[in-house]
Amino acid sequence: MFRVAVGHSNDPDSDSAIKEILEQCQIILAGEVPSAGILFAAIDFEHSVILHEINRAFPAIELIGCTSDAEISSVLEFEEDSLTLMLFCSDEVEIRAGIGRGLSKDAIAATKQAVSQAQAKSSLKSHQLCLTTPESLTVDGVSIINGLKEELGENFPILGGLAGEQLRFEQTYQFFNTEVLSDSVPILLFSGKLLFSHGFANGWHPISRKAVVTKKVNWNVIQL
Repeated sequence: MFRVAVGHSNDPDSDSAIKEILEQCQIILAGEVPSAGILFAAIDFEHSVILHEINRAFPAIELIGCTSDAEISSVLEFEEDSLTLMLFCSDEVEIRAGIGRGLSKDAIAATKQAVSQAQAKSSLKSHQLCLTTPESLTVDGVSIINGLKEELGENFPILGGLAGEQLRFEQTYQFFNTEVLSDSVPILLFSGKLLFSHGFANGWHPISRKAVVTKKVNWNVIQL
């Protein structure tokens, strides 16, 4: 059995939003207790309050997440300044969370810390999938992916997205259980009998013929 519950609220009040979301999820769960979850939240919510309410409802949950530029779900579709939570229940798939801190100091060490922590809590060794919601401002995403691949394997499936904060370029936040962090890499590691697929798309469309780049010139840019 593998069940997913999704809650989504566009109420700007943190207490009201998380109350609405938990009620939505509990109706779907129908008494099942989730083992893990992912939270996406707009930057202006009281994130600590929200995390503690989730933990109060589900004390043993393995939770990660991050702040986001906008939120998309099957409940409200596309929203900005909203809050959305996805919860996982399964008796065949084990889901464990890990956190790596100090990404900007050493991305390889931080990703290793996250993976090692998740693996240490897992009783299954058949790891299938990694979901991550890491920092975006203090380190580039390629370094994070390279670090995770170094620990999990070059072809191991890694999905997720970088934290956002509505293009303020000040500070993003990552979530790990009841902690609100920055400069970190949270992960969920899925192990056991899991069959999944994924796809991706973007909004860019070509306006000219394809060409092969044969030479580049580096220009020095002076910022005034």
